[in-house]
Amino acid sequence: MTLRCVDAVLASRLPEGVDLEVVVVDDGSRDGTGEALAGRAGVRVVRNEKPTGFAGAANRGVGETRGAVVVLLNSDAEVEPESLACVADAFARDPSLGIAGAALTYPDGSPQWSAGREPNLLWLFAQASGIPALLGRIPGWRRLKPLHVAEPADVGWVSGAVMAMRAAVWRSHGPLDDSFAFYVQDVDFCLRARDAGWSVRVFPEFRATHRHGATIAANGGGTVGSLDLGLLWADFVSWAAKRRGEAFAERARRAILAGS
Repeated sequence: MTLRCVDAVLASRLPEGVDLEVVVVDDGSRDGTGEALAGRAGVRVVRNEKPTGFAGAANRGVGETRGAVVVLLNSDAEVEPESLACVADAFARDPSLGIAGAALTYPDGSPQWSAGREPNLLWLFAQASGIPALLGRIPGWRRLKPLHVAEPADVGWVSGAVMAMRAAVWRSHGPLDDSFAFYVQDVDFCLRARDAGWSVRVFPEFRATHRHGATIAANGGGTVGSLDLGLLWADFVSWAAKRRGEAFAERARRAILAGS
C-alpha cells in the first residue's frame, strides 16, 4: 500500500513552477518498506527505529518538509493525478485557506465520509448508535444527504487521511496531538486552526482513494473499513475533555454509551 501511495504522488501532474517533495516516515517497520523505497528518485525516507504511532510519525515527517503547502497522506491512500494541482491552485487563490480536505472514495468507487462539523453530543450519540450508517442504506437517502459536496464547502474538520495545509498553519497551530491513541488528531488540529481564523474547506476536485482502516487491520491483511471502536470512542472522550472540560467529557461518554 505504501508503494502505491508513493507512486500515485509521483505521478501527479503539477502546475509549472510547483515543486514536489516526498517524505516518507518509516515508523519502525520490519517489512522492508524502507528498503523498497531507498534510492527512489524524488523520495526521501526518514526512519524511526521504534514506532511512535501515527501522530508522532506525521509530526516528524512534516518537520522534515520545506514547502509552503504540506499534504499529509496515510499509507493506504492514493491521490488522483490532478488532485495536488487543484490543492496548489486553491491555496494560491485564497490566502485565508488554512486546511484543505479531499473527497475520499473506497476502492470500489463508493464515496467515503471525508469531513464534518464540530462533533457535539447528538453527533456522538448518533455515530455510536450506527443510525447514520443504517440511514445510508435506504434507497435515495444519499441523494438527500450526500457524503460528498458538489462545490468547495467550509467545514469544521477534514479527514487526516488526505489533508493539505499551509506550513504556516502547522507552525502556529500544530503539531498533531500525540496524546490521542489513534483517532481524532485531525479533528483537534482542524478546530484549532479554525478557531484562529483560518478556513477549513473540503474540495470535491481534490480526490483520493482511501482503503479506510487497512493500515491498522488486526489480521495484517489490510481489511478496508477496519475501526478499533475502543480507541475511537476513548479518543473522542479525551478530545471532549480537552475541548470543553471534564464535565463535557462525562456527558460525551454518556452519549456514546447511550448510543452504543
